[in-house]
Amino acid sequence: MARPKSPLVWILIAVGGASALCCTGTLGLLALGLIAGDDTAPGTAPSAEARTHAGRKGEPGGFAFDAPQGWKTLPDGRFIIEYPNKYGDPLGVEALRMPSVPGLDDGEGKVVRLWRERVGADWNGVPPHPRVMRRFMANGARAFFATEAVKHKGNGRSFLISLYLVEADDRFEPLVFIQSFASTGYGEDLSASFSWDTSYAKVEEALKGVRGSPVGLPLVDDAEVVGRFQYSSNSATQYVNTFTGATTMSTVSYGIDFTFGKDHTFQYKFVGASGQVGAMNFGADDDQGAWSVKHDVLTVTGAKRTRRYLLIGAARTPEGRRALYMLPEHPSWSLAPGSVAQHGELYVSMD
Repeated sequence: MARPKSPLVWILIAVGGASALCCTGTLGLLALGLIAGDDTAPGTAPSAEARTHAGRKGEPGGFAFDAPQGWKTLPDGRFIIEYPNKYGDPLGVEALRMPSVPGLDDGEGKVVRLWRERVGADWNGVPPHPRVMRRFMANGARAFFATEAVKHKGNGRSFLISLYLVEADDRFEPLVFIQSFASTGYGEDLSASFSWDTSYAKVEEALKGVRGSPVGLPLVDDAEVVGRFQYSSNSATQYVNTFTGATTMSTVSYGIDFTFGKDHTFQYKFVGASGQVGAMNFGADDDQGAWSVKHDVLTVTGAKRTRRYLLIGAARTPEGRRALYMLPEHPSWSLAPGSVAQHGELYVSMD
């Protein structure tokens, strides 16, 4: 049985209220209270000069953030770009620094705590426990981040917020990106959800100018991979005959079990079912071989086939269980919100 295409496993895009876009900087960031220098934020805020010129001269501790080309630099150190999409609807992205967070321990936990303290306090519809992912910056430094759609408390519009903690020697340097969309037309909320992947290109553009330290460390340690992990998914579609009123339902359901040994051997099991309810087709598969992690890719070399996964997280679930968050091999791996939502697979530890 061929493995069915993965459905949405983690929804990063939410649908919110509608309004017209004003200045992204006014409606987005001022409501957050995230501007560096806020005396309620942890750590010490860098000076305006250091923020503005960080990309040219760097900062103590090996961190730098180049001003993205074509973006405006505001007096308080924020960067902003606003432009129309192909339909003429305004898109906007803002980037800002937050005060540094001491220590490099528990990156996932610090993302969650900062998310709750700063984002959760000032926006509506904020998940209390965002899924924390990992990635490399342009120079190979690691970063922990979370991306979720939220609503502005004042106008009800949807924004997509990404909170990054970039490793910088003995501390984390937090960055926030806020994506916005607005249209005076009907269905702004739905259109906004479809705009995130488009404006996300500007986020990636800005991230090319981010450098941290140290470099050369693995994104996920081998010890985090060792263990037994499971992933499952199911979806169903109901059909109604408009002439007779008769209904039918088809479903796709499957589960994957990976056991990664300390000796870098693995076992793989797959079970699934698909088809019309009452006439399902069932299938199973298994494999075994060796596994390895290089840079941010997990390669599973089995006797039957080789599988490759982009590792995008190794955090814990809200219940405290270890997890591996991975993207199966795809023609173009991407961390765009829509790609992660559609292709991401969360494997939860069974140990």
